[in-house]
Amino acid sequence: MTELATAPIIRRKLKQTVRRWVLPSAAAISLFVIAMLGQSVFTDLRELRSAQSDTVQWTLSQVEIEYLDFQLSLRSAAENPSPDLETLRRDFDVFFSRHDIIAQGLVFQDARQISEFETAQSRIKSFLDAAAPLLDAADADLVAALPALMDQTKAIRPAVRGLYVSGLTHFADASDQLRARLSATLLELSAISGLLIISLIALVLYSRAADASSRARGRELASANAHMQTILSTSLDGVIVSDHTGIILDFNAAAERIFGYSNREAVGQSIGDLIVPPALRDAHQAGMKRMHDTGQKKLVGNGRIRIDAMRKDKTIFPVELALQSGEGSNGEILIAFLRDISAQVESEDELTEARDQALAGEKAKAEFLTVMSHEIRTPLSGLLGNLTLLGSTSLTSEQQQFQNNMAISGRQLLKHVNSILDIARFESGRLPIKEESFHLGRFLQEVVDSQSAGAEQRSTAMSWGWVGDALEWVRSDKGHLEQVLLNLVGNAVKFTENGRVDIEVEQVGLRGASPLVEIRVIDTGLGIDEADHDRIFEEFETTHRAGGDTGSTGLGLPIAKRLVTLLGGEIGVESTLDEGSAFWVRLPLPEGHEPKDSNNDIIETQSNPLRLLLVEDNEMNAFVVEKMLRAEGHSVILATDGFEALDWAGKADFDGILMDINMPRLDGLEATKRIRKSVKRAAKTSIFAFSANVLPDDTKRFRESGMDGFIGKPVQIEELRAALASITETPAPMPLQKTVAGHERSQAKEMFGDQYDEFLKRFVAEGDDLDEWLSHPITDIEDLGQRCHKIASTAALFGAIPYQKALQRVEEQSKSAEVSDEAIEGIRLHWTAAKAGLTSP
Repeated sequence: MTELATAPIIRRKLKQTVRRWVLPSAAAISLFVIAMLGQSVFTDLRELRSAQSDTVQWTLSQVEIEYLDFQLSLRSAAENPSPDLETLRRDFDVFFSRHDIIAQGLVFQDARQISEFETAQSRIKSFLDAAAPLLDAADADLVAALPALMDQTKAIRPAVRGLYVSGLTHFADASDQLRARLSATLLELSAISGLLIISLIALVLYSRAADASSRARGRELASANAHMQTILSTSLDGVIVSDHTGIILDFNAAAERIFGYSNREAVGQSIGDLIVPPALRDAHQAGMKRMHDTGQKKLVGNGRIRIDAMRKDKTIFPVELALQSGEGSNGEILIAFLRDISAQVESEDELTEARDQALAGEKAKAEFLTVMSHEIRTPLSGLLGNLTLLGSTSLTSEQQQFQNNMAISGRQLLKHVNSILDIARFESGRLPIKEESFHLGRFLQEVVDSQSAGAEQRSTAMSWGWVGDALEWVRSDKGHLEQVLLNLVGNAVKFTENGRVDIEVEQVGLRGASPLVEIRVIDTGLGIDEADHDRIFEEFETTHRAGGDTGSTGLGLPIAKRLVTLLGGEIGVESTLDEGSAFWVRLPLPEGHEPKDSNNDIIETQSNPLRLLLVEDNEMNAFVVEKMLRAEGHSVILATDGFEALDWAGKADFDGILMDINMPRLDGLEATKRIRKSVKRAAKTSIFAFSANVLPDDTKRFRESGMDGFIGKPVQIEELRAALASITETPAPMPLQKTVAGHERSQAKEMFGDQYDEFLKRFVAEGDDLDEWLSHPITDIEDLGQRCHKIASTAALFGAIPYQKALQRVEEQSKSAEVSDEAIEGIRLHWTAAKAGLTSP
């Protein structure tokens, strides 16, 4: 940077020296040179023209002389019985060479533009080109051709003479023209010399006048330079100046503090070796080479960038770098402005970590809510179902009242749990859109019908209608839209008494190619204060418009807003307190189509008997499934492991294969891969995964191995029918995941029939064996996982669901080789309870 600041002062001092000493000296030298130049010009040009003229004349005369020598040699050879052919060929070559000088030489270039000269030399050239093969021929052939060659040589005599004469004439004229031009040039030179002398005198006078001004400007610049040096030395940003090769020229105090090098240590070193980390040096060197070779500067003048740098102690730290270029006394220089941002980056990392932790906390919360909602809803659904069954029995009026109160409370609790589950699904990103075609008018009528009873209880009239042209079949997620409208209409009914609730539907435009539909739910109820219009769409916010507890969780409208947004629409409210509210939903509804009627909603599996291969290593599971399949009219072949499945698939045709996943010797996934790869007759046979525990990641593995679907354990007849229906292309859903439900002992007895006691005895023995094995230190985690898997599906058959889940938990942990003692103890505790329940009278 010192060089950059002092460069202007150096240039000004140089100018002062030029004005004070160089210009007067140059003027004196110029006068002397001009005088000498005049004399030298005359002398040199005279000698030059003389030398050139002599050379040209000599060359032209030599052509004629060489021609005569060749002619004499030719005549001597023709007259002599023993001709001297060697001399003849030599004279021809000399004549040929001399002519070539005239034909090709630059001195004769202008002469060749004259027609007489060019005609003569062209005629001579034609003769020489024709004679050359004869001269190069054998002696006998040459002797035979001598008379004809003699005649041809005589014929070109006028051309040789004409060449000489026209050439001398041309060069004489050129000399005259040159002398005339020389005279004019000398006159011009004299005039220019006079002007130069006058100019030099004027310049000397100007220089002396400007010298005083330059001295004052120099003092000002010296002061500015000192000011600049102060700024640079106190700057918080490091400033490093280098030449175009990367050699450091200056290193300010801030750079010394940042990098740990002194100015003396840094100056003269390569910037790449000094402060660029080893990992970035190749890129740095490539950039310097590119700039040197092509002049391309990608970073110069493009603002600050973030990059890593290296201190003297080899620590790597982040800096902000800005590059500029300039001109120094020895050419282009690069100026780097660097700022240590270690503290800033550390703060940003802390903020990022805090954000990530917050996001992880939100995700964990959502996952927790999802799991808890499911765990609560499952027993709650059973509770509500049993209350419904209880209501159909003979009860006293008091008991009927108790049952009704419990049912109402249960339904309200289920509604709250479902709302929390929806929020959790949103947070975890697991709420998909399932589009379907439906009739919009019928759909709205169903919404109104579902709320009409509540409206009647509050003496509120309800209606719906189109404003403008009606739409019929549309396409959207009917379930999501229904949830939104039920919430809006339900709220309108809840807060309106002795009034009206109207639904208006209007096509208000287009969004892309889809009609934009606005659905308005208008009530004459309590209304909402304007200050609450935005707040009511936030989670867990309520207005308690009824003056007391309405049973609201504050989740309905937030969920509605999220669902509408998910569908690509907007939702809002217009309301006046004590007058009523108008909630509106605006969203695109693409045109749908009326589905074809299906006259056969019942799958009759008996009319389509299938030949099936059941691959299951657990005897009780195999017994139950085989019994179900045969009851449906299908024929079944049983295999107990993957190798048997491969053998059967290769020697018999099957309509479908039910493949257990975890089996000894060869598991179901590997067996499926081998069947798809090597068994040609089973290449397109439907294969269904058959397992007791399937996580989302497992589904992907099943598909990748070549399986077509999944059937869960314990087997449900509806699921089994749906899977098998897909083989015969009968419409039926085929689930990929399934929550294992429990079986009562009566259901197990129905499945096993008269063999129930035998299978129960085996199951209890297996459970006792596992419990005994778990009481000892476990050394083989893989064996533990296999044992748990084997007995888990059997536990589900006998309704021991807590025991089954404990087994599945340990099986899942065994895949990561980290099984907790708590999980092991859970198996043993649940087995004690399950065994007591199964063996009790």
